[in-house]
Formats: sequence, C-alpha cells, structure tokens
Amino acid sequence: MKNITLLLTAVLAAISAGSSLKAGDFETDLLNVENQLTATRTVPAAWMTELQPSPTVDKWWSVTFFGAAHRAVSKAALNFIDKNIFPDIRAAGDIIKDGSNDESGQERFFKGGVIRNYEQFRFEEAYERLGTLCHLTQDQAVPTHAANIEHGIDDSFEGFGSDNVRITLARGSGVMEPYAYYQAVQDETRSKLPGWTDPATGAPYWVAAPDAPPLGRDSTFGPWGHYGGRHNSDRYALPPPQNSSSPRNSNSEAYVSAHPEIRDQQLAAAGAATVSVLQSASRRLPPLVQGLTVTTVTFTYAEGPQTGYSISFTAYDNRSPKVYYEASLCKDGRALGIAAHGDVQLARTDPDKIMYSAKFISGWSGQTVWSDFTRLPPGKYVMDVRLTDADGNITPDEVNADDIPSNDTRAEFTII
Repeated sequence: MKNITLLLTAVLAAISAGSSLKAGDFETDLLNVENQLTATRTVPAAWMTELQPSPTVDKWWSVTFFGAAHRAVSKAALNFIDKNIFPDIRAAGDIIKDGSNDESGQERFFKGGVIRNYEQFRFEEAYERLGTLCHLTQDQAVPTHAANIEHGIDDSFEGFGSDNVRITLARGSGVMEPYAYYQAVQDETRSKLPGWTDPATGAPYWVAAPDAPPLGRDSTFGPWGHYGGRHNSDRYALPPPQNSSSPRNSNSEAYVSAHPEIRDQQLAAAGAATVSVLQSASRRLPPLVQGLTVTTVTFTYAEGPQTGYSISFTAYDNRSPKVYYEASLCKDGRALGIAAHGDVQLARTDPDKIMYSAKFISGWSGQTVWSDFTRLPPGKYVMDVRLTDADGNITPDEVNADDIPSNDTRAEFTII
C-alpha cells in the first residue's frame, strides 16, 4: 500500500523536518503534500488532478486488510465514543464506517481531505475522508504494513479469522493531531515485531528491513521488510489440511495460528487509535461562516429614520451549540476595530444532521464598538466575521483563499 500512505508520509516528514502545523490544519488543502509527493516520486501531474493510475509509482494493495475488519474496527470505535460529547461523530457514523472500509477511497483522498471538504460545506465527504484517515491509521496495526512487507490477499494475518474488536482505553483521547496516530500505531507495531515468533522455529513472523527508518519515521516510505519463514514465507497462520474436494481458499477464515491473540491485540490497538483519531478531529474542526453580507437598511427611531446596516451570515459548527462571533472592520488595509460581537445560538433540529447551524442577522449602526459613537465616514470598508467555538477553534483565514466565495469571512460594503 506504498502509494496509499504517501499523503501521511509527506505530512509526517514535514513535521519531523521542523515545520509546524497549526491546530486543526491536518491535510489542509494538500498543496504542500502534493508538492512533496511530486518531488519524491515520479508522479504525473494528471494523476494528482484526475487520479489516473500511474505505472511509475510502486504500489501494492491490501485488498482485505484484516479481512472485513476495517468496518468492524470503526464500528467498535463509534460504539466506544460518547455520542453526547461528540454528536457529529454519532451523526456521521455510517459515513465514517463507509470511508474506513473503502479501499478505493484511499486514492480519492487526493481530491481533498477532511479540511478542504469541510471548509467548503461538503460535510458528508469530509467525514468520509475522516474514515479514510482512520483506515490508514488502522493499517499500521497490521504487522505486514508496519514492517513494509509486500503482500496481497493471501497474507495470513489479514486472512485469519476473529474480528472481535475489544477497546478498553482510548489512545490519548484525541490529544494529538488526527494524523499523528498513524505514526504512533506504526511505531508500536514495529516495536513488537521481534517478540512475535513462530514457536516451531523461534523465527519472527515479520521482519523489518535492517536499514528501515528509525521509529518516528514512516517505514512504508523505506526499504521492504520480509516474512520470517524460509525464503520469505508467511508462517503466522496456515490452512488446515484439506481433501481434494475442498480446494484451498487463500483468504479463508479456516486459517489456524499458534498465536491468534496477536490479531486480537492489534484489532484492539487499531480500534483505540480510531477512537482517538475521531475525537481529535471532532475537537479540531473549526466553526464556519457562510454567505456573509453587509447591506444598507433604514432604522426607524422616534426622531426619524436613520441609515444603518444589516450583518447576515449562517454559522456552522460540528460540536458546539453556541459560538462567539466578532465582526472587525478595516479600510484600505488598516484595522479600525470591532463593529459588533456576541453569541450565536446554533441548533441541530435533526439528529441525523452532522452540523449545528443557524442563520444570524443583526443590525449595526455604522460605528465601531470602542469609538465615541461617532459614525464612520463614508467610503468602502471590509467587514471580517470570525467565529470561535467551545473548543477554542476560530474560523481559519484559509477559507478566504479558495475559489468558494460562500465561505469567505470578509465582505466589502460601502458606508454612505
């Protein structure tokens, strides 16, 4: 699955090189990642935009990957998470499971990850890609993935039965960034490899390359490992003797292993990491502003009509039923102060809706909050509305740089 993990490889490589990602910025826009991929692999530009298969990229596929366990692992993780604390995860549960179980979805990950889809109000696609991120993380609990052993549908670990996923404790409860659990699970799996041995020979079942990258760096971007049996044979599980009328099925659940507990342990590790990936993502997704407008209106007072302005937008957040808004003003690139601020109450009228949302409309007199209540002089201004949710996430500036004007936090208007 070498090309499948290129995205997270590039992100983690950037982190280890000393660059930083701000909170909530996981796989944002993918531009830097795509540049790194282009620089490190011979990948035609068309493959990045049209996702056409490239014969120049080494790739191998885990078609089964735990058998059908991706969905089982994700289902166990979703059952473990408190849905009252993470209502978006509950509402998107089926979408996340589909994303985590979809092998083809890993290529579609290059179309835009969680953040890009989320910031452009494609919420179902965002949570499906979150499922893909879970899938990639779960992969690293598989010894053949962590040791970077080339394999296919006949891999005995992935073909062996038992999909009973028992999660007893989340892995850090989402303290790290969502993508960071990928490397954490891989490191843990790699550290266990020497202790997983064939009782008949004493040889390890899976062997990392002697020149594999050190822990903390993605081994799937390094040299190949190998199985521990003679001539690179897979000895973890073998099918029982079969008569001539029962042809061997290489992906049969009839496989027998001397150490079935290894698979159970790794399923649990994958499940615990999935819990943390989902919790981390839910806590870091920012509130969004949609359709911001500032329009001229007429207010009627006892002393007569007076020209004013209406601030209007729709607010979204995945986890907070209330957000704080702050509308700041600038003119000719110079900050002038705060025009308005306050709370916005959001609602989820349908429990199947992923997002809290509300339409917000407020009148504004044309003054800044901290002025002497003198009206601003006529001219062109820009109002910038940012939301802050209960997790401290603020609507990011990057939404103003894409080609979707409906998610902009800034609106030009004229004071007359």
